[in-house]
Amino acid sequence: MIVLNIKKEDIKFTKHKNGNHYATIVVEKRKEIDKYDNTHTVYNGQTSQQRAEKAKKEYCGNGKEYVWSPEAKNEFKTTNVNDIQNAQESEDDLPF
Repeated sequence: MIVLNIKKEDIKFTKHKNGNHYATIVVEKRKEIDKYDNTHTVYNGQTSQQRAEKAKKEYCGNGKEYVWSPEAKNEFKTTNVNDIQNAQESEDDLPF
């Protein structure tokens, strides 16, 4: 999951022939994490002509990536259950 921070004023909207307004937003991974721990940068999409001309990108925001791992949650629970069982076994002096 990537959480983005984008200023509405910086987004470039284009009007489609159906009357709706759309924005083409590009999210790209940064080469290095910045001082605010942002891992991604956000800019307005470019036309093929702008890309061919090497036009300057219009940056409009940034973002942070968060990784959720359900396996880690289950592993944590399993570890806790095993620890409890091991503690109970060591407290019991029963041969079975």
